[in-house]
Amino acid sequence: MRNRYTILIMLFLSSIFASASMADETLNATVDRAWGLLLGDEVNVRVDISSVELGINKSSLPQQEKRYGTWLYLKTIDVDVETLVFHYQVVNVPVKNTSIETPKFDVKQQDEKWIVIPSIPLTIGPSLAVAGGISNLEAKSDISPTLISTVEAKQQLKLFVMVAILSGLVLAFWHFGWKTKNRQPFAQAVHDLSRLTFHTVTPDQAARILHTAFNHTSGTIVVYGELEKLMNQYPWLMPLKDDIELFYKQSELHFFARKAEQGPDINDVRKLAKACRSKEMLA
Repeated sequence: MRNRYTILIMLFLSSIFASASMADETLNATVDRAWGLLLGDEVNVRVDISSVELGINKSSLPQQEKRYGTWLYLKTIDVDVETLVFHYQVVNVPVKNTSIETPKFDVKQQDEKWIVIPSIPLTIGPSLAVAGGISNLEAKSDISPTLISTVEAKQQLKLFVMVAILSGLVLAFWHFGWKTKNRQPFAQAVHDLSRLTFHTVTPDQAARILHTAFNHTSGTIVVYGELEKLMNQYPWLMPLKDDIELFYKQSELHFFARKAEQGPDINDVRKLAKACRSKEMLA
């Protein structure tokens, strides 16, 4: 028990001596400007480390690009053999002239011993002269604005509007006029089928649209019994012969039989129209 108290006393005394020795190793620091500092001004604290034989452990230096306290922001630290330079910027100011101090830091030497970067007193002042307290603070009147000519911008805007209108007219003419007139039969059928929604289109409508494409392709009305002639005239439809014959057979039973049966399925009609369009594009 007595040994434990002895150890605690020794640790306490050693800490006191260590603090004293650390205080003795405080470095000399100077500042390039100690008064007349306003918001945004920069101030440089120069620390003489020529007495530090082994140099400074850079990893122990304070964090850069960080605000310290109310008034100062540490931007960068320059390190060389004999000098440390702390570059601060004033980022806040009081209502009246106030004396402040730069931050105090403890840094390590290369031999792991600590030394002190001392604080330096500064005087910073308000951005504006204030008489009678902050309640009487009055901002300066606005500066007259610099007028910029808008003639060129207006001309560019007019040109843009004219180009947009012209492009819209060309697109409308192409979509509803020239494109429709020059669209091939099966391409037109696919287009017409795509415009019909699943909720409104009927099997009869879909079948008639595809029949119209076959009729326009051959230049005459195509019936089930003349499909062979159609295939011979347009051999690019031959790979789809079975699907075309099935479509015509279902249509004949639906439209012309005494007891009408169910017409071609709408999805099948769409698929056949797209298949014919693919062959039509390569023909």
